[in-house]
Amino acid sequence: MSTIYVDNPPIRYTDQLKHGIKQLPRMAQTYVKNLFPIVDWLPSYNMTWFSGDILAALTVGILVIPQSLAYAKIANLPPVFGLYTNFVGVLLYPLFGTSKDISIGVSAVMALMVGQVMGRFYLTEQYLSGEWTAADASIMLSLFAGFITLFIGIFRLGDLFHFICQPAIAGFMGGSGITIVINQLNKIFGIPGINTSEAPYLVFGKTLANLNHASVDAAFGLSAIIYLYLVKYLSEYLMRRYPQYSRWIFFFNTSRSVVVLIFSTLICFMINRFGYFTSSPVTVLGEIPAGLGHMAVPTIKTDVVSFFLADLPGIVILLIMEHGTISNSLGKLADYKVDMSQEILAIGLSNVISSFFCAFPSLGAFSRSAVNFKSGARTPLSSFFMGIIALLSLFFFTPAFTYVSTAALSSIIAYSVTDLISGPTVWRKYWDMHPSEFLIFACAYVISLFARIDVSVYVPIILSVIVQLYRSARPNYAFLERLDIDLELTDEKLKMQSNESSNDRMDEHVVFFPNNHPTVGPYLRPVAKGILCFQPQENIVFQNATFVFDKLTQEIKSSTRCGNLPSERLGDRSWNNASSVGKSLEKPLLHSVVLDLSGVHQLDYSGMEALIDAAIAAERYAGQSVNWYIVTGHSMLVRKTLLFAGFGNQRRDSKMNGRFLSDLRHGVSEGGHRPGVEGCCTNDVQPEIESIYHGDRSKHHEEYEQVVEIEKVQKKPHHHMLPKCFIGNRLQYDGSEDGISQTEMGNTSPSWCYCKNKIGPAVTDRIVAVHDRYPFFFQTVHDATRAALLRYHLDQSETA
Repeated sequence: MSTIYVDNPPIRYTDQLKHGIKQLPRMAQTYVKNLFPIVDWLPSYNMTWFSGDILAALTVGILVIPQSLAYAKIANLPPVFGLYTNFVGVLLYPLFGTSKDISIGVSAVMALMVGQVMGRFYLTEQYLSGEWTAADASIMLSLFAGFITLFIGIFRLGDLFHFICQPAIAGFMGGSGITIVINQLNKIFGIPGINTSEAPYLVFGKTLANLNHASVDAAFGLSAIIYLYLVKYLSEYLMRRYPQYSRWIFFFNTSRSVVVLIFSTLICFMINRFGYFTSSPVTVLGEIPAGLGHMAVPTIKTDVVSFFLADLPGIVILLIMEHGTISNSLGKLADYKVDMSQEILAIGLSNVISSFFCAFPSLGAFSRSAVNFKSGARTPLSSFFMGIIALLSLFFFTPAFTYVSTAALSSIIAYSVTDLISGPTVWRKYWDMHPSEFLIFACAYVISLFARIDVSVYVPIILSVIVQLYRSARPNYAFLERLDIDLELTDEKLKMQSNESSNDRMDEHVVFFPNNHPTVGPYLRPVAKGILCFQPQENIVFQNATFVFDKLTQEIKSSTRCGNLPSERLGDRSWNNASSVGKSLEKPLLHSVVLDLSGVHQLDYSGMEALIDAAIAAERYAGQSVNWYIVTGHSMLVRKTLLFAGFGNQRRDSKMNGRFLSDLRHGVSEGGHRPGVEGCCTNDVQPEIESIYHGDRSKHHEEYEQVVEIEKVQKKPHHHMLPKCFIGNRLQYDGSEDGISQTEMGNTSPSWCYCKNKIGPAVTDRIVAVHDRYPFFFQTVHDATRAALLRYHLDQSETA
């Protein structure tokens, strides 16, 4: 039988630097390989994948044309710019993307943001005078948004996406969906003279006020809306009724937008071709140039860039937020991992190259990507085939787009974004989760209806950061108490529970709960008189360290009495200690603190100083030494900080005002005790140590006698921490509060050493216990409280 002694020594910075330098070639190779994920799957490409990609591309390609034209109108740009935007990104994405379902191109929400920016652009003197053009604005937005996004992707900063919380994203998308629908109502009804660049609530009010000015366009718009929803609900019914034809029904459902586009265009063409009208009674798109007439190397105009400079952060945030949301969602549905940094790099590079073709900012669109997923896309190459379809339409089908009805297009837009709108169920979900989540969601939702779209991006993100900072500054904590579980309830055990000495024992059947637990709270009792068990439940850093340990100090003062009783005369007391001391005499003295840091993974310098101050204040209040039994968890950073503060051995020096000597500077290598020194440890101590830990603890008297046996082995160097833990305090204080000198400490034998062949057991040995190298560090709360109780009994016996 063997015992494992756990240690996790801090790695020196020089060693970390050397290790990092050695890993540079491998890291560089991995970095370059990750830039082109296509090399991992392209060699395995086969005909089965090809057929799935072609079918998905044909299905999504049907959506590309109407969405390109419609979303360009939302962006207040010529319709052909939507076609330019929709073919470049999908051609490049397979080289750099990590999602098989993403379709890069125009997005309704991005088009809305660009449209609001363009609304201000068209009012500038430079545009009205002809110095600036719409192509200049589109190119500069795409180029510089792409540069910023590409920079984020190259430096692998994709984790920035996770700083945007889900309620902010959901609220922004829902509010944007409503805004888009409101902005399309005037076009659906054919109402002229509505400025859609104003706030959405103003646009909605003016649309309602001018319904009497509706034109013949309303016939196209309303009939298109009716058909779109009729096909949607009919397809849902048929899918349930005839699941064996699900693929054909799905294709029928996804082609509804193209059907609307074809029939409305055909009717408009016949009206204008064969009707006796001097001008078209139906609003149509007009002539759209074929080919890539705007393709050129971008000319950077600094004055245009300075005009858009304030809008670029919002566009970049939206690029990352919307693309990251849809790619991660589809990745979870299809069970593959999306590399967010690589995705950001892909959309950044796509936008930079798209600027050569006069495209506006593009990203993975919700609707097309969802259809691509449902159509059975097998690899990212499906988006390449979509790009081919978009490119063919740009060269061969633009004459047919001349007679596309704008009312029908607006109906397609309004219908396609209704899935973004969140219903009452979503609002209730966030409220039930937490009021702060609801507040972030509601702010994003409402602000988008009363302000610019970029404001509805910034405000919820800032609000979510404030909420997170507040939560971090006021973390949860708990004071743990014990619940004794009786496996067989007998009268004898009931008598034992009524015995005070038995109540301070720590058997194996003990569970710890917060003392304010709503269910088991009435059945809990303290660990022992004068022993507190404190559990911080979040990381302890500079913004919350004072709060956490102030709560511990308050609990110490409220549940224990002061060791140095104040004077009976009120005038001799301090101004902040003028309360009566009658009831406080009934409280026990603070003996020790069990600190459970198993849930803490970060403890910075401010947290360390706050812990030291709490330890000094506790000893000053108790008037005696207070040991800290710490459950360290598995965080190397927390362990290193505790060792730096000296909580591993808890050795004091009178010159340090109650602070502990650092275990990193005064460790086990003192006094000539070095790793590998031959004969520094003998095995004759091990049986005695094992008898202490693994002997029969059924009786309190036997426990005490086993602890006393530690006296016999204290002068011998060994691998066990219990002797140091229990009688080390006698060495530290020597019966007084003056502490011991540095020389006395150096002459004492360390309680643990790195001896050859003594660090761990043989592979064939049975592991009966796991202990920490340092005497005041433990693996579980149970172990820590047991050590505190044994020490408590030893001190009680010595004073008796």
